[in-house]
Amino acid sequence: MQQLQSLQAAPVWSFFEKICAIPHPSKHEEQLTLWIINWAAKKNIACVKDKIGNLILTKSASTGFESKTPVILQCHLDMVPQKNNDKVHDFLTDPITPIIDGEWLRADHTTLGADNGIGMASCLAILDDDSIEHGPLEVLITTDEETGMIGAFGLEANALQGKILINTDSEQEGELYVGCAGGVNVNVLLPFEKMESDISENAYEITISGLKGGHSGVDINLGRANAVKELASVLTNLEGTPFLISSLSGGSLRNAIPREAKAVIVCDEQYYNSIKTVINTLEVSLKDKYRASENNFTVSITPCSLPGSVLTHTSHNNLLSSLDSCVNGVFAMDDNFPNVVETSSNLGVITQQTGAVNHFAIQVLVRSQVDADKHARADLIAAHFKQFNGRVAKEGNYPGWTPNTDSAIYQIMEIQYETLFAKKPKAMVIHAGLECGLFSDKYPHWDMISFGPTIKFPHSPDEKVHIASVDNYWALLKATLKAVE
Repeated sequence: MQQLQSLQAAPVWSFFEKICAIPHPSKHEEQLTLWIINWAAKKNIACVKDKIGNLILTKSASTGFESKTPVILQCHLDMVPQKNNDKVHDFLTDPITPIIDGEWLRADHTTLGADNGIGMASCLAILDDDSIEHGPLEVLITTDEETGMIGAFGLEANALQGKILINTDSEQEGELYVGCAGGVNVNVLLPFEKMESDISENAYEITISGLKGGHSGVDINLGRANAVKELASVLTNLEGTPFLISSLSGGSLRNAIPREAKAVIVCDEQYYNSIKTVINTLEVSLKDKYRASENNFTVSITPCSLPGSVLTHTSHNNLLSSLDSCVNGVFAMDDNFPNVVETSSNLGVITQQTGAVNHFAIQVLVRSQVDADKHARADLIAAHFKQFNGRVAKEGNYPGWTPNTDSAIYQIMEIQYETLFAKKPKAMVIHAGLECGLFSDKYPHWDMISFGPTIKFPHSPDEKVHIASVDNYWALLKATLKAVE
């Protein structure tokens, strides 16, 4: 990334390049954790790893700033591992390859990890540069944020001394975030029974691939297709033809809109051509339906090996009915903030598990700025799957972050932004889970804010960060730290 080294935010890009070179998908952050610990030791920066795996780094105030209010910079270690289906990449061993694409930086057909790698890089860059003026400073780097905010849940109440927390995990330059949605997982085990396949019949794999996917919070209002939901709809439209499902799966993360899904069906060979015709027709219809939001997906059917078993007729019908009729997407918009979703759900993952008990494991993530509405939506989805004998558990509940209209750090950042860029920033809430909501339970005295550069399509291989926005983000971060009283 040599072209980026001459920009104002060159220190940030330098650290981000190092972060990209070290694999750090969720639940596999050990290599990056060790690198940061060793780097801090070489720089004589105090670094503590807590019981859950969070890192807390501490730096003394600049000369003359010793009496300033202590500040905590906060980011998370992990990145979402997503790739296109034709991309060969092992997130446990392979580095991320950043590519400069005009005004943007993206990866080579994988997630980039700008969420939250740019924020992490900026925190390390602040610690690294003794010329940047600031008061007493702590940097909190949480572990395993993307799969359930594990580090934030496990943070001890007396671990930090700061009074202001600046979260670096927002994704639109020019906006200062003062609130976020809470979330809860609806986990379903949908039982099924199976029977032997008829050896006189043939098997076919039906696949939906090439959808854009994206973040199930910030991208949920973009009208993108959910591969699991659309596959269920396609199969439902084949019900005029006698077939049975053998397997069905789709999605990989509860907080990412599913980009791909596939099913293996078994039927008599005489029906293949008619099924193929229907699927081709449905593909055309879906492309018309999503012409404004999707541009490169396919619905395909190909012959495959005959599996040993299929679902019984009752299990087949239960599966399709439960998926096809499950509510999904935007439920309500926020009246207080334009174009911000208030309540949504994402049917993110379905996997098939066989053993002593056979079931489909389904993960739905419900988000809302309103706690009561979050639980009402989750209860609605739970009741829906219980109709089909699903065993349902609501898990991983985390609170939203209620906006503080009297926030001193917001006022400081607003002044600094206007001074730097001759315009006011927007006060916003985000329809995503920021760790601030969890922090407010354990540190109710903290004055918190979240901001970041412009990052588009996180949690998908289309993820990209706007290069110039990182310059603005870096300038505002430094100016803010200096301005804190």
